[in-house]
Amino acid sequence: MWSSTWKIASVILPLIALTNARLPDGRLHANSPRPPTVPVITADDLPVTDITGAALPPLNTTYIFEQLIDHTNPSLGTFQQRYWTTWQWYETGGPIILFTPGEANAAPYTGYLTNVTINGQIAQQEHGATIVLEHRYYGLSNPYPDLSVKSLKFHTIQQAVDDLEYFSKNVKLPMPGGDKVSITTTPWVLVGGSYSGALTSWTMVNKPNLFKAGYASSAVVEAIIDYWGYFEPIRQFMPKNCSADVEAVIAHVDSVFTSGSKTQINQLKALFGWQNLTHLDDAAGSLRNNLWDWQSLSPDSGPGSLFFNFCDALEVKNGVSASASGWGLDHALQAWGSYWTTTYYPLRVMKLVFYRKVPL
Repeated sequence: MWSSTWKIASVILPLIALTNARLPDGRLHANSPRPPTVPVITADDLPVTDITGAALPPLNTTYIFEQLIDHTNPSLGTFQQRYWTTWQWYETGGPIILFTPGEANAAPYTGYLTNVTINGQIAQQEHGATIVLEHRYYGLSNPYPDLSVKSLKFHTIQQAVDDLEYFSKNVKLPMPGGDKVSITTTPWVLVGGSYSGALTSWTMVNKPNLFKAGYASSAVVEAIIDYWGYFEPIRQFMPKNCSADVEAVIAHVDSVFTSGSKTQINQLKALFGWQNLTHLDDAAGSLRNNLWDWQSLSPDSGPGSLFFNFCDALEVKNGVSASASGWGLDHALQAWGSYWTTTYYPLRVMKLVFYRKVPL
């Protein structure tokens, strides 16, 4: 089954990937940056008990909070905002640890209720409770059932910040005494990473003295257009042979696309399966996909991670790794093109089909 699915994937990926990747003007491109979301951590399906040994609801139990659609005009009413919580370490007087994964369906993030994350570790140490709150307009926490301009006008940073304040002041948690732990009487700690880390930082500034503490990891607090510096730490700290050959290939692509003949350009496009791309900047820009995989690395990432698989495809030849200077342009160009069309395309389509539910 997997063999046949893999073959299908390798055939249909250019269609699926390119149909899903269009610029505002409708033209095809092959750039699909990794959204800087918090890594998904789903809780194990194990029994949960409180400090007395009493059984608690499963961690994937979904609760609903009636959140204001517009904090500047409460008369517009409320929408149902989902959240998940556990109080397995909670003792009276302990803090409430609030976390939102940001721009994602929050249902798979129940692991952030547990002590495998900093959220749960804080709660365990300080005898607190943990909460995962779904961000407005993500998952099933939608003020309106459509994505019209009229509906999305309430999808702003300020509304998201105000959501955190309103939730922390008004939620009645399902734990014993949960109606007496609002942020006005109980210390709350706000935790976030990436965008939600920035949201944490902005909330701490925008709502001073509201939360007892904030923990912002990898907080993207400054927006920079065309941020080339994103790739600098990748270039500096990736394997030296890989960076040398990647730079050589990119320089070659730039040269061919800016001053090469039509035949040379078409040959280069064919090597990477770019025949359907009419804009050369879109084609060249798609090479960033392999470098974006660096973002998925963590301190415990091993040699089997996608980024290092890419470097191995370029730098390991007949079981031998290249020196720090790499194998050079000729080998690296062919190896990258082969990896792109025979390995990376199928991996991308598997993600589209099985995770984003793109139909075959």
